[in-house]
Formats: sequence, structure tokens, C-alpha cells
Amino acid sequence: VFSAINSVALTAPRVFYAMAADGLFFKKLAEVHPRFRTPAFAITVLGIWSAVLSLMGKFQELLNYTMFVAWIFYGLGAAAVFAYRRKYPDMPRPYLVPGYPWTPLIFVLAAAALVLNVIVSTPRNAFIGLGIVALGLPAYALWRMRTVEAPATAEPKPMADLEK
Repeated sequence: VFSAINSVALTAPRVFYAMAADGLFFKKLAEVHPRFRTPAFAITVLGIWSAVLSLMGKFQELLNYTMFVAWIFYGLGAAAVFAYRRKYPDMPRPYLVPGYPWTPLIFVLAAAALVLNVIVSTPRNAFIGLGIVALGLPAYALWRMRTVEAPATAEPKPMADLEK
């Protein structure tokens, strides 16, 4: 449980940062702390939002919603290895997946099994989690409509290289 919370606490502010840098979220969230080179404002926003959510309901239910959805995206991320290998067969690969294709395939199947188990055992939690994610679709569409330019497709940069 704590490792799952830790992974969300470490990655979510960077997702906010990346979305804001691409013009898909509030611009303020793309700011990087001048000394620590971290998305400090995004970290603060996530901390406040997490506290509000924790106070609104049962912690276990909140964890169930988020972990169910997280495993969907973990599985999709591992499945992307296959898609990218097929789409870009000649691309240089500085990191090779150990045990490819079996390792990512087993992971995708395990993630699918976990997701299906939640759907069967606690469908209410599964559908609430999916509903929360689905709320992001109209928000994304509205945000894109008010954004004049398309997001940049530049190469990603390590955060330490930003705003030097």
C-alpha cells in the first residue's frame, strides 16, 4: 500500500508538469523550482488534493479506485512495448527489455488478471474508478478547445536541464 502511494506521489506531479508544459493543464503547474529543479507547485497541489480526497471518504475505497485504474495503465504501458517495436522496428534501443517478449507479455497478462479480478469481485469500485477516469475525457476535450496551439512534440528533457 505504501509503495503504491509513494509511486503516485512521485509520478503524479510530473504528469501535471508534463501536461502543463504541453499546454494541456494550468500553466503554473509547469513551473520548476529554481533551486531544486522539481515541479514544486505541482507537488503542493497534489498534496492538497490528496489530503482533501483522504478526508472525503474511506481510505481503502480511494485506494481501490486508484489502484484498479493504475493497473489498467500499467498493463497498457507494458503492451506499448509490443506496439512500438512493431511500429518502429529500426529505432535504436538503448534499453532492452530482459526476457522479451515473454517478460512484458506475462506482465500484461498479470495486469489483465488483476483488473478482471476487481471487476468480478468488486464491480462497484471498478466502475467508480473507470468513471473517475472517464470524467477526464470531457475535461481534456474542453481544454483542447480553448488551447490555440497543439502541444509541442519536442524531445523530452530531463527536469534537471530545464530552466537553468
